[in-house]
Amino acid sequence: MKEKFVITKNIKKFQSAMHHIAHKFHGVERIALIVGEVGLGKTVAGLYFGVSEGATMLTIWPGMSQHWLLRELVKELGIEPAWRTENLIEQTKKLLFEEPRTLIFDEMDHFFRNDGPKEIEALETLRKIHDVCHCPMVFIGEEYIDKKIARIPRLKDRIVEVVRFERYKETDVKDMISQLSEYRFGDDAIEKITKLSEGRIRPIIRLIHAAESAARIHQLKMITARDF
Repeated sequence: MKEKFVITKNIKKFQSAMHHIAHKFHGVERIALIVGEVGLGKTVAGLYFGVSEGATMLTIWPGMSQHWLLRELVKELGIEPAWRTENLIEQTKKLLFEEPRTLIFDEMDHFFRNDGPKEIEALETLRKIHDVCHCPMVFIGEEYIDKKIARIPRLKDRIVEVVRFERYKETDVKDMISQLSEYRFGDDAIEKITKLSEGRIRPIIRLIHAAESAARIHQLKMITARDF
């Protein structure tokens, strides 16, 4: 199997959203929301574009407060965080004004586990950073995160694009194989991978690898469903 990042239909939609919010028009909102089930590659997409686009990615933790969020963000932006909240806000603004960049926040669902005042305060802080610094942001969450965010109208109004990651179908699996493998896969093998993986990215990759291992052992030129 080739060591490369696979460009899938979901990745293309993520990339399109990144380009959509990468404008410099002040007063125009710049937040994209990535929604989808577990196992469809949302976090990997965030990491990939964090590196390739020079963005900063931060994972949200359960119970994360405004202060905790700001400290982690300032560290990810590259400096030692202050202790007082107001100083953290000033550090964040200074860093983003000096070096504008996209901020990617993964596992946004944790802000809604308790729906408490400290989580709402943290979310409002992200909105304020977006507004004041004119900072592009990507929020990544599981299914229904869009409905949860809709309960906070001022944040919902800043979202200009919602991207839904979908399960992969046989045509998608065939495309992934063409990018990753030097072996030929029969239609029945592609069907088997799609069915066993339930259209999720990690099982798809594991099954392609298992099929290739069987092909090497048995010196196969064409991989069929009964070979792995």
